[in-house]
Amino acid sequence: MPAETIGDWTTPQLVKFMEETLRQSPPSRIPELISEDLTVANQLTISDEMQLSQRQSTVGSAGGATALPATPTGYFIIKDYTGQNRAVPYYDVN
Repeated sequence: MPAETIGDWTTPQLVKFMEETLRQSPPSRIPELISEDLTVANQLTISDEMQLSQRQSTVGSAGGATALPATPTGYFIIKDYTGQNRAVPYYDVN
């Protein structure tokens, strides 16, 4: 029987392995971990907190967009580059 490789694992198997490994011996540098490029094929779920470390104070031309609805569907809560919690509105897709 050929040796099993990580490439043969399903996504749930890999996630379980990573969770168990990190629980048993968490790396001391996790708070300093930086990912310069992150690609998620299907879905990225963040169940606790996401922190953004860059800011931008301008956007492109206002152009011919219509006004946003007065009442958003809900809000995402994020931490900005200063660590301050911010609410970002989101709207239903038409």
